Amino acid sequence: MEEGKKDQIEVLYDKTIKNQDHLFKLIIIGDSGVGKSCLLSRIMDNTFKEEHNVTIGVEFGCFIVKVNKSVIKLQIWDTAGQESFQSITRIFYRGANCVFLTYDIQREESFLNIKKWLKEAKVQSDPDTLFYLIGNQADCEDTRAVTKQRAEEYKVKMKLDGFYETSAKNGQNVESAFIDSARKLYKMTTGEDDSDMMPSLSGTSTDTQHGPSKAKPEKKEFTRLKVAKHASGSDISGKKKKRCC
Repeated sequence: MEEGKKDQIEVLYDKTIKNQDHLFKLIIIGDSGVGKSCLLSRIMDNTFKEEHNVTIGVEFGCFIVKVNKSVIKLQIWDTAGQESFQSITRIFYRGANCVFLTYDIQREESFLNIKKWLKEAKVQSDPDTLFYLIGNQADCEDTRAVTKQRAEEYKVKMKLDGFYETSAKNGQNVESAFIDSARKLYKMTTGEDDSDMMPSLSGTSTDTQHGPSKAKPEKKEFTRLKVAKHASGSDISGKKKKRCC
């Protein structure tokens, strides 16, 4: 692609699409209650619930976007954040192409625990996995406990692949984060230069802004996802009622 030319990005809202050019696995991890399931609901159905069922095990969803002429499907795994379920959810790191490390900007402890989540994810996942830092509940500015600058510095320090502050409640940056991860995975797979290329969006979006561009990533060899038969959009276990998780 010519230098400076924008990628053509189109979100495909028809979830029944079965044929795609690239299929990637993205898992969302973080403490219980940071809004992981709410992010999944927002990106899947453009909905938000003040109260949400606590995830037990894992729930599935998908996000489909066209990058230039290629259809990219993200298979999204929403994992349980409770300590008692972590031994179960560790198996879901296998084959992950991207990990969203999620915290609540109102809860400093959830941000401090990102170190633990990242360490575990690094051990359990493949070396070429992308890692994004996601600061959720960005609409709660008045009760913020973790500054954006602090999170950005952590992203640089840990050499993470992206950082977004999102709001599952109003949709801020949710779509942008998933689009950016899909685009980077596509670039890694095809070997295209990702420097100085900003996406050009078509279609409607719930986002209020898009994240900054990132320097050219290291070229990585990449293994594509083999989809498990049960990964069809349902969870593997029961649920308990709690606030957005």
